[in-house]
Amino acid sequence: MKTPRSYGSIVASVLVALACCNVRLLRADAPATARSTLPSFAEVTAQESQDLKDALYYIASDELEGRGLMTEGLSKAADYIVDHFKSAGLQPLPGLDGYFQPFAISAGASVSEKTTLTSGVDDRSLKLKSDFSPLGVSSSGEFKDAPVAFVGYSIADGENGYNDFDGIDLKGKVALALRYGLPEHDDNNANRPMKPTSNTTFASKAKAAADHGAVALLIVNPPSRAGDRDRLVSLTRSAGEQAGIPVAQVTIDAADAMLKRAIDKDLEAVEAQVVDARKPHSFVLPNVTLSGNFDIDRKQREVKNVVAMLPGTGPHKGEYVVVGAHYDHLGRGEPGSLSFNSSEIHNGADDNGSGTVAVVELAKKLAASGAQQLDRSIIFVTFVGEERGLLGSIQFLKDPPVPIDKIHSMLNLDMVGRVRDETIFVGGTGTAAEFDALLKDAAEGSPLKVKTAGQDVGGKGGLGPSDHESFALKKVPVLFFFSGMHIDYHRPTDDPEKINYDGMAQVVDLSARVVERLAKLPHTTYVSDFDRSSFGGRGRGAGGNNVQLGIMPDYNPDESTPGVRIAGTVPNTAAEKAGLKEGDVLVELGDTKISSLEDLMSALGKAKAGDKVKLIIIRNKQRVETEATLTERRG
Repeated sequence: MKTPRSYGSIVASVLVALACCNVRLLRADAPATARSTLPSFAEVTAQESQDLKDALYYIASDELEGRGLMTEGLSKAADYIVDHFKSAGLQPLPGLDGYFQPFAISAGASVSEKTTLTSGVDDRSLKLKSDFSPLGVSSSGEFKDAPVAFVGYSIADGENGYNDFDGIDLKGKVALALRYGLPEHDDNNANRPMKPTSNTTFASKAKAAADHGAVALLIVNPPSRAGDRDRLVSLTRSAGEQAGIPVAQVTIDAADAMLKRAIDKDLEAVEAQVVDARKPHSFVLPNVTLSGNFDIDRKQREVKNVVAMLPGTGPHKGEYVVVGAHYDHLGRGEPGSLSFNSSEIHNGADDNGSGTVAVVELAKKLAASGAQQLDRSIIFVTFVGEERGLLGSIQFLKDPPVPIDKIHSMLNLDMVGRVRDETIFVGGTGTAAEFDALLKDAAEGSPLKVKTAGQDVGGKGGLGPSDHESFALKKVPVLFFFSGMHIDYHRPTDDPEKINYDGMAQVVDLSARVVERLAKLPHTTYVSDFDRSSFGGRGRGAGGNNVQLGIMPDYNPDESTPGVRIAGTVPNTAAEKAGLKEGDVLVELGDTKISSLEDLMSALGKAKAGDKVKLIIIRNKQRVETEATLTERRG
């Protein structure tokens, strides 16, 4: 599972929060499914657990070097997966050359100190990495004395016909745009952050500006998003498809200087005009020009998704259910590692060796059971580059081997190896009206208890920190299986001996029944009602301020005990320095009583970096008081 991008990291506020509730039956009239061709749950054998164990001990072995994007072990893992897909009788997709979908990724990029951005009015040079910073979607390039135009959010084809480029000629100009999208109104008619869409990414904003003739794009944080003020995103954390033009983030102060010179207004006033009118307000800034020279050195490496198909035979065999898991991890401490400055191998047994071998075992199970007689075809994909920002799933949909409108649904397995108390968390259940009923039917007789994933990994919505989000953004209904967070997440200690193999076998068995029912489910429509922009600290996160306590919550606690049980602490954070330990239960933070993760997230949202707060914990049934100094959240 990836650490979310600038919209927080899983280290945001409390690392990750999973507030769980039992799956409820939403529709009693969901279509009945035909009898399963699979063995009963009682027939899940010790051999299946052993097969998973044998596979994972290889996938998560030191030989594969943590399956980092820069390692040869990644290719060994891909070859292993293909061999098993072939042995199961799966076919390559007609749209691919064999079982691989290769594509190039950045193998490292750096910004030359020669990169400049200068005002043509007062000849003021903006300071690199202080006033502005090129984004990962930027191309190298030069422009001179180019006029500047404010273009709202740089969205060309938003909902309800919203288009920031209506009525403005952008050819030859530098576009200045707000980050994110037009805020939405909640039930009290107050503004809240817009749900992320495919139009609000850095890449899509840049493409829209370039398509309308801009020679460069400058993106600035909206003043209304106070927690993000002047936080410049790094090159690696803003990676994406190159725009063909220079693209940079500038500070609010830099944008204010241009706007005040042009129209004697600051960015806050200009943003308010767009938000209050809820329509574009784009204009050329008089008397403002910019010159720039962006020099970005890029290296590339070819990687590949692994893709195979179990053909259906029914009248809808030309439609597809996608089953996916990412097979990459963090190598010897690539970006995203929580073992700071470590060069140890991060074997990633749970993340996401568990999902990888589960998908392979699931493919074998469905092929052997005769499930190929199902109405729809099943596509199995192990994605690469998830840890760097869903690169593989984005590529799969950018250059799809099958038409996207023929993809009926998607099941994603990410971190399914630490099943505790026979519980599996499921996200995305609200992305189709039929999913709760389908899950209830599929889980009938399973030893697993199915619970809804918490909001910080997307809850019932489709937006979450793993590959299913790429499909959700294309309006494909999704389900996400996840066994919970743990202290070994993104550390070298995520090893195969810590996996619950019987639990994994049960997850595979449940997944097979879910896929069988998805393949027979009548056409369904994506429901976005449960999509939220706050998981993992996305955008403003839980309350808005960029503070971090640094605990890893226990995601399967004793629900009868109020408070937040701690599974561990992140090194060099307020929690560790305050002496918090695994097994402690946090019950108060400052003046706020903590009964749940929601209480904790709310309390942190009202705090700011540097605040000293009293913490009350229960340790060994004793009430203990300590103090923590909250720190700025680490992205």
